[in-house]
Amino acid sequence: MMFGEKLKELRLENGYTQEKLAELADVSKRTIINYEQGRCYPKQTEIVARFAEIFSVPVDFLFSDADRYVQEAEERGGSYAAQEVSWLLSSAGAMFAGGSLSEEDKDKVIRKLNELYWDSKEKNRAKYGKNAR
Repeated sequence: MMFGEKLKELRLENGYTQEKLAELADVSKRTIINYEQGRCYPKQTEIVARFAEIFSVPVDFLFSDADRYVQEAEERGGSYAAQEVSWLLSSAGAMFAGGSLSEEDKDKVIRKLNELYWDSKEKNRAKYGKNAR
């Protein structure tokens, strides 16, 4: 489950409206909507820390390695890259739904997929030019 999904789930479990959560976290309602819909991620760690405090959960619960990979993809390659990485991670997560790998092994696979994704992007750019996807 990604950051936005966790945020929405916690908001609903605690009976907060988007307006109330925005007020508590000192962000706009539009920001909450964008987070919940997975359109963007908090750029500042203090914002994630505020949400963690509001819901009494660890920051790492709210913002996982997968979220960090998607955020990195957006920073490096824009929204298209973020969508690709998000899809890749959710597809990889579906492969592990049976629970046959340990959490440590799943993490290793996800890290390797992320590494392979960026390696292939660099090779495509070198081969086809700057605008290659």
